Amino acid sequence: MSEPAKKTKRVKLKAGDVFEMPLANGALGYGVAILGGGTPYIIVLRTLHMERPHIDVLSSDAIALVGWTMDALVFHSRWSVVFADYPARNDVPYPNWKVRIGGEMHTTDFAGNVLGPATSAEINLLDNQSSRAPIAFQNALEALHDLQPWRPDYDRLTPAYLSARMTRPR
Repeated sequence: MSEPAKKTKRVKLKAGDVFEMPLANGALGYGVAILGGGTPYIIVLRTLHMERPHIDVLSSDAIALVGWTMDALVFHSRWSVVFADYPARNDVPYPNWKVRIGGEMHTTDFAGNVLGPATSAEINLLDNQSSRAPIAFQNALEALHDLQPWRPDYDRLTPAYLSARMTRPR
């Protein structure tokens, strides 16, 4: 008789979790869950490392990429949570979004709370809230380091792109 399949405990990213991404060239990239849950909001740090650095090194690194994603690569053990309790940062962009309500465009805050009718400038500038697959973040990090080509859609993952979409105070 065969043994029953072993159940593995699902690891969900929590705010403050630091995850390690093995990259194509053998280096390690790092990301942080800023907001946890089913679709975490993450930052990916700019510097690549050949071995795991101390969390103090990671906490002073620049943000390379930002956005909502799923935790599929953590769940499938391709990314590993290596630290918890990453210190809070004040340089994470929290953009506004646009949403159509009753045939009219409105602006929301980062959490999706409606702030009121969107201006024409906001209609042209803001995105609808969305997420990207985790592999897009890994591929974009590799592209930043010339390990693969940069794709124009990676621009939407940059802090500069998201900061430009902070149209109303948080």
